[in-house]
Amino acid sequence: MKEQQVKLGIIGCGVIGKQHIAAAQQNGRVALIGIADAVIEAAHAAAAQYGVANVYGDADLLLADPAVEAIVLAVPTHIRTGLALRALAAGKHVLLEKPLALHAEELERLQEAAQREAAAGRSLTVAFCSSRFRFLEHAQAAATWIAAGHLGELRVIRCRVNEPATGRPAAPQPAWRVHRAINGGGIVANWGSYDFDYLLGLTGWQLQPTWVLARMWGPAIEIADYFPPDSDTETYGTAYIQGADGVTLTYERGEFMGAPRERTWQIIGSRASLTLHMTWPADKRIVACRLDPETGVEEELVWEGTEDSSWIDKGAVFDFVEAIADGRPPATGLSEALQLQRLMDALYESADTGEPVRMSQGMTKGGEMR
Repeated sequence: MKEQQVKLGIIGCGVIGKQHIAAAQQNGRVALIGIADAVIEAAHAAAAQYGVANVYGDADLLLADPAVEAIVLAVPTHIRTGLALRALAAGKHVLLEKPLALHAEELERLQEAAQREAAAGRSLTVAFCSSRFRFLEHAQAAATWIAAGHLGELRVIRCRVNEPATGRPAAPQPAWRVHRAINGGGIVANWGSYDFDYLLGLTGWQLQPTWVLARMWGPAIEIADYFPPDSDTETYGTAYIQGADGVTLTYERGEFMGAPRERTWQIIGSRASLTLHMTWPADKRIVACRLDPETGVEEELVWEGTEDSSWIDKGAVFDFVEAIADGRPPATGLSEALQLQRLMDALYESADTGEPVRMSQGMTKGGEMR
């Protein structure tokens, strides 16, 4: 018996939008009904490339299509929440790209809207693409290993990823990437969404932040002309995050660095530690170090192999569709996204003020604590 297909629409036909279109066409549980882009020529070009029948130059026309059950929003952050709210009001499930939002208040509004729809008898899935790297094989093996309790008591979560400058860029930075009003931030917003989702997701969302201290910097003066004069996003950020029960997260992300490449994701417990490789290369060796009372440290191979990196592009769409069809939560839903965005808000507040930020259940509008 053929499985019922989820009828999907995709808004945004840029680089990421095209990845979603390709992913939808690889999944037998998806019927891609139509695509939309404010630049109608981009929508028609994508439709011709991928063989999509219905094309819209107005996102609201796609949202109004009764044949569409679910929407993927591959649009800039500053317009995404408004579209998501309209999608929920139209009874559509929604998958949102990263960064998650401009502020946690936007996700709180989405949560309230989803709750209203549920109270009216429409249970709608809201999912987020920040989960991308947890669909890779090594991440699933690591999550299983951690869930088995091998770490002991969770103590420290680390991320240190710095990408060196490689010379003058061939093209200018896109506007969304260099303005906080559009994207919510720079490298920390762009990649922190992935880093935190990956590390907190693998550890079962155990980190409950209580204090955040962060610092961020713009580009070095030597490469300032890589960016437009009105750019206000960071290229380098670092943070210390103290969690409840003593769990701590240390974070560092940089690009265009005058430093060698570093890429480390690590989870440390009382009995063992796990060193990870979230991104590339596809050939990976994930190793744990266990504390042995007699020999000191013993290495254990958790996963080794060549990954199918296409899961970075298609995993979130596949998970979204399956969550709808099977009636289960997505890998990253609203509750997890709210935790991530409240943390992100605290990072930027601390960096802006130069002061530590205390967190309880998260931040409310205006930066007040709950």
